[in-house]
Amino acid sequence: MNQPRFECRVRVVRSLGVSVLLLTMSALAAAPAHAAATLLGTFGDWYAWTDTEPGNKKFCYMHTTPLDMAPKGVNRGDVYLQVIHRSSDNSRNVVSIVAGYSFAPNAIVTATVDTTDFKLFTKDDGAWNETAAQDAAMVKAMVAGSKMSIKGTSVRNTVTTDTYSLSGFTAAHDAIDKACPAGR
Repeated sequence: MNQPRFECRVRVVRSLGVSVLLLTMSALAAAPAHAAATLLGTFGDWYAWTDTEPGNKKFCYMHTTPLDMAPKGVNRGDVYLQVIHRSSDNSRNVVSIVAGYSFAPNAIVTATVDTTDFKLFTKDDGAWNETAAQDAAMVKAMVAGSKMSIKGTSVRNTVTTDTYSLSGFTAAHDAIDKACPAGR
């Protein structure tokens, strides 16, 4: 595993985790909660944003929450899926999943886009692809796909399956591509 890429992802996910939740609720209330964040738009089931991180470095991200979470009644925190472009390290299409619980040690998450499976590594409550090439392949499948499911196992050995809509994914992705173009 590429450790610097992973450390970068953990920082982004951790710093965005609460912000994404607050921003999602703010979008629903039509009032941004984070002064620097700008809603690029709501696209089907996806929200697209631009923001700045320390050093006034721009980043863009899009996110959604599950349409369904199984099993029902399991106590979980925030659950969401996001794709991030960061200008500070020229990373693009970084896919991250927050499960709302800590994954079992060395757990592998399976993300299924229509009929294509992707295996993601886990740390705490997050899951990521190992490489930028895997992120790019997953985003390409998401652009072409219509539904996505995420299957993971918690430290309590509870197997969960979250179902996401990809309605609006392509338009949201186009919005963050335009707001955070490659090479800037």
